[in-house]
Amino acid sequence: MLRKKLKEILDKKPTGNVVAAVLVPIIESSDPKLVMIIRSKNLKRSAGHIAFPGGMIEDNEEPVDTALREAREELGICDAIVLGYLKPKEVREYRIKLCPVVGIIKNDKFKPDNIEVSRVLVDSFKNVLKSRRVVDWGPCFECCGEIVWGASSRVLDELYLRIVKRYGSIDSFFEA
Repeated sequence: MLRKKLKEILDKKPTGNVVAAVLVPIIESSDPKLVMIIRSKNLKRSAGHIAFPGGMIEDNEEPVDTALREAREELGICDAIVLGYLKPKEVREYRIKLCPVVGIIKNDKFKPDNIEVSRVLVDSFKNVLKSRRVVDWGPCFECCGEIVWGASSRVLDELYLRIVKRYGSIDSFFEA
């Protein structure tokens, strides 16, 4: 049911001119979980930020290929089923436009790359969406007690707004 509901609200194809992509991984279960990471503090860009697994597009990759490759490299995710896309978002401090790719995963056993990932965050998808707050700099969410802001929060906010527009509320979306 979750797959069907998400497919209804997601774009079928990526749009816009992007140079990076992220996977928005959702663990399929009776209480679906959202997976995020805390990026390592040693990285050149977005060090220490709460993010989705992702990175720069290489060679002639399509955004979906990048999102899946980066999820595999950063977390060992190999079973993602792509459901659709959200509109491109910009990592404003670096002027990098990224394509959010939403996917379902079944496995919750991760193999984090310790160079890129300092911590894996797995939280109730419903609770993350219901934690939405709009502050001076825009929308923010909470995942495992960590504040999600910036491009990651704008990705979540678009998902939130699409769900509320179609289903009326987050609670209605998660009802069977």
